[in-house]
Amino acid sequence: MGKQLEKRRKEINLRQEDLAEMSGITVRTIYNIEEGKGNPSLKTLSKLCGILGLEMTIKIKQIN
Repeated sequence: MGKQLEKRRKEINLRQEDLAEMSGITVRTIYNIEEGKGNPSLKTLSKLCGILGLEMTIKIKQIN
């Protein structure tokens, strides 16, 4: 997921700093998400996807 966000950010020529300013999310958090570190909230992911023009889909798997 983080690599998809990074790919899209680069496609639209945004730096991490630009995305941070637009979203109100720190550069460190964006870096961590793109590197697959941490556990971002759905609110954070939704905000980033909205800015980047991505659709967020959530899959729920039942455990038996």
